[in-house]
Amino acid sequence: MGEKTEAQKRAHRKYMEKFVEVKVRMTPERRSAVQAHAETQGESTTGFINRAIVNQIAADNGVQIGAVAAQEWQQAALPPETVEAAQRAAEATGEATQDFIRRAVDTQAQRDANALRLGINPSNGDKLDKEV
Repeated sequence: MGEKTEAQKRAHRKYMEKFVEVKVRMTPERRSAVQAHAETQGESTTGFINRAIVNQIAADNGVQIGAVAAQEWQQAALPPETVEAAQRAAEATGEATQDFIRRAVDTQAQRDANALRLGINPSNGDKLDKEV
């Protein structure tokens, strides 16, 4: 992949501004164990730590969200260029970015459901073997 454009760099910086870094102290052995476990789960160390935090907060509050829901939550972060496009579109419609994204996802989910009912795979337009 080539050099990032200035727009991509700006979008990435803007995206990263939403986050803070937290320093966590642990022994080298524990760090190795955390990294190894994250790798076996197919996620980054940061992703695993965030998922563990989400699960623990939920458990402390008497809620069991499960590993799949926590992993899906973690993976829901959008690439910077997608966030930038959503911000531009939200500005054009005069709504908050999160409201625009919510509306866009709801609209696309409805379109996908309609396509599935017609026996069309919404991700590629191919005909499904059977209608849903």
